[in-house]
Amino acid sequence: MLIIERYLAREILRPAIGVFVFLVVVVLVFYASQLLGRAAVEGFPMDVVLSMAILRLGIFLDVLIPIALLLGIVTGLGRLQSAHEITALAAVGGGRRRVVYAVGFWVLLLAVLVAALAMSFRPWAYATVYELERSMTAELNLERIEPGRFQVGDQTWLLYAEGRSDGGLNEVMVHQRMADFDGLVRARRLDQQDEGDGLIRLIFSGDVHSYRIEHTGNSDLIGHFDRLEVLFQSRPPAQRAQLRRAMSTGELLSSDEPIELAELHWRLVSPISVLVLALAAIAMSRINPRLGQSARVLSASIVGTLYFSVLGVLINWLEQGSLTPWPGVYLAPMGVLIILAIRYWLVQRGPGAPL
Repeated sequence: MLIIERYLAREILRPAIGVFVFLVVVVLVFYASQLLGRAAVEGFPMDVVLSMAILRLGIFLDVLIPIALLLGIVTGLGRLQSAHEITALAAVGGGRRRVVYAVGFWVLLLAVLVAALAMSFRPWAYATVYELERSMTAELNLERIEPGRFQVGDQTWLLYAEGRSDGGLNEVMVHQRMADFDGLVRARRLDQQDEGDGLIRLIFSGDVHSYRIEHTGNSDLIGHFDRLEVLFQSRPPAQRAQLRRAMSTGELLSSDEPIELAELHWRLVSPISVLVLALAAIAMSRINPRLGQSARVLSASIVGTLYFSVLGVLINWLEQGSLTPWPGVYLAPMGVLIILAIRYWLVQRGPGAPL
């Protein structure tokens, strides 16, 4: 690579790296704050919270990288444009083609990276996140219960204990909310046994009182026992939306269901988005220098937001079966390319040499 190309690549990609680091920090803080709130309520271990935050950040990289590249190229190339360095380059026989050559290698490299993230890392990360969520939120784990505080086991369980001893809980109250009834159990002692395959056995002992209140108006049940054992499935089956995100790309290729096709096309369009938004950034840097850098950044932010918003709408339509697989979600990058082609044609027709 020649000296000029190296200089252009450095000046254009350096802002992209800065934008990417900023976005990564913002997203990581957002996910960490969300998960820390759940950890405080549900007693998640901190290592699990950190792992889930990092995994969710990795899943989001196929959006962060194109956005950072768009804003970075617009910022870096806009600065060169404002300093008339692009004009000087054009005066000695260079121009926009020189800029494209300078950043083209790095853009292609990032597109390959995004493709690898979307095709391989994304399903693995989703599978890991869902497994962590199922094991931590759906499981009523007595080891996470803090005496003297109400503890949420998942969306159906609420547990309170006055003390702890010998791996169990003392003076407990357990409330279970189901679709057709509410259940309440009070006992002197509660122990837990893991039966395997996601099954948990709760053993209530000592002056056990059980109440079952029916929502349908049927007779309520009240019981008094010396010992009561409850066996339940701690890990609910994964929903279909979760399964398709955790499916490998090979499995998605063999499926013709709309919901799986939507996930497949998201993975396929991700590297294309890198190339399309990079070309859009090069074109947008030609905005009138008198408008300043803020106008370029604002315009690039709007373009990136609109692009991924439209892409999200197209993905939803494809999931619902109201959009055909072709052109399908590719309407978004095709629309951007058509606009860029029209703009390039208008610039070529204009007076003076295009910069």
